[in-house]
Amino acid sequence: MEKRVLISIDPRETRLAVLEGGELVQLRIERDAVEVGSIYKGRIERVLPGMDSCFVDIGLDRNAFMHVSDFIEAEEAAKQADEKTKRRRRPRAGKPSREFMPPITDVAHEGEEILVQVARAPLGSKGARGTTRISLPGHHVVLLPVGSDHVGVSRKIESDSVRGRLKEWSKEIKPRGYGMIVRTEAAGCTKEDLEADVERLRKTWRRIKDAYRKKAAPALLHEDLSLVQRMVRDMYTDEVKEIIIDSESECETAREALKDISKSAVKRCTLYRGDKPLFEAYGVEAELEKSLRRRVPLPSGGNLSIDENEAMTTIDVNTGSFVGSTSLNETIVQTNLESAKEIARQLRIRDIGGIIILDFIDMDVAEHRRQVMDALEKELAKDKARTRIVHLSPLGLVEMTRKRTGQSLLQNLCRTCSACEGRGRVPSAETHAAQLERELRRRVKASKPEAFAVFVGLDIAWELIGDKGEAADRLEESLGAQIFVRVDASATSGKPTILQGKAAEMEIQHHPFRVGQMYHCRATQVSAGDGSHRLVAEAEGYLLLLEGVAKRPDGLITVELTQVHRSFALARLV
Repeated sequence: MEKRVLISIDPRETRLAVLEGGELVQLRIERDAVEVGSIYKGRIERVLPGMDSCFVDIGLDRNAFMHVSDFIEAEEAAKQADEKTKRRRRPRAGKPSREFMPPITDVAHEGEEILVQVARAPLGSKGARGTTRISLPGHHVVLLPVGSDHVGVSRKIESDSVRGRLKEWSKEIKPRGYGMIVRTEAAGCTKEDLEADVERLRKTWRRIKDAYRKKAAPALLHEDLSLVQRMVRDMYTDEVKEIIIDSESECETAREALKDISKSAVKRCTLYRGDKPLFEAYGVEAELEKSLRRRVPLPSGGNLSIDENEAMTTIDVNTGSFVGSTSLNETIVQTNLESAKEIARQLRIRDIGGIIILDFIDMDVAEHRRQVMDALEKELAKDKARTRIVHLSPLGLVEMTRKRTGQSLLQNLCRTCSACEGRGRVPSAETHAAQLERELRRRVKASKPEAFAVFVGLDIAWELIGDKGEAADRLEESLGAQIFVRVDASATSGKPTILQGKAAEMEIQHHPFRVGQMYHCRATQVSAGDGSHRLVAEAEGYLLLLEGVAKRPDGLITVELTQVHRSFALARLV
């Protein structure tokens, strides 16, 4: 099926959407620098023999976690032990089991410096997951520079002749002492394409080794590519007929990366020049909003209920308003078949990983159960993330897993609700601020007002203004319009009130504040994106940044305005 990739660049985030036949099937949102795939020089801080694990300082906020199986030396030792056992037992396929792993104290020692690649991003209270099994992905191949001489071909390449040809080429061009895996994207490539990819990755590995010798731990040695560059590396195939990007600089970045693939690939990358925002023009904005909801409608009237928990995700299938037309069995199987397709799509859009329990409606007919499982497996085969299914139980439950590399869409865009103590979710202040800024840009394109007055909750006002007002200044510069941010205590739902008009009129109506004015107010602590805190107050909807106050005072305080701006003022205690 033909694919279209959309990439929208905002100051706060980069968003990527993949459409198949006009339908959204994949979504990625990146706000901070990506850690998965990055390589560090780390120092082992703590070894835990009772857990066969250790913690490694790689320079992030939290130490990386590593199990003994994450050490390539432990795996080699386990393989040798496994080979000896195979002589006495029936041979087994696959990796050696944990019973053959040596104790963690054999491979990890406190204070030791090691080369670590992040295999899984920090999640909740957990730090990153590290591994010494280094892999360097290119567009056609994955190079394994440490502890492997294996040559493999992606299982998704089904043609025996293509697999055989790629394996022969790989054996000829693989550097001595390296392992190599041929990716699905290499199915139509030439031997020269493989060689060029391998040479680029060897140069990267040489730079990493050189940096390891020169830098002191903890240190970042190699950062994985940006979202736009990873799209070219990991997603581009002949099925992608169009790549549309709304940033001229990032469009040029994508074209430069596509040059390594083919001239025709470069031509498929275009700069979006439409009047509407890119995601709105293609209906992705509405789908994104739906993807944060618990309930997902099905075409016939049934629905899915998706609940993400710390241990697992559960997806419940319901007939809803669908009553069918022939029999109960047919109604149930049609709902389950629709669910199988939508479940696979939602897993990709929401990037849900870990253990997943699917609760299909009970089916009495064995043939119906087989149809539903076949449909589920067919749809999951389209997913690049590794999945494993345990067949349907008599209760209609399917246990499956999907590889998790970081936070899901819900975890990325939402925060735990303080009102319900984590039992529900609401979009974070940063998400609301990003949505509001997009709405202001849309209005600027539509009517070009001189100024806006925006009334939001305090946490969103703080996000819009920034620690020293830098966010408000940047927003005004990008919009070419004045912004008057005001705090509205009733706007707790995150729904803003936006007024627009002439700058002079807005100044008179919404900015009566002057240096030297005094106010009685209460101090509030707000959190910045980097984890730091700031004391602020609010007077008549005007945000006051308190200076020289280390601890939040109790009760009412009196402050004097020392510096006045459109959206905030600096104030001191009197």
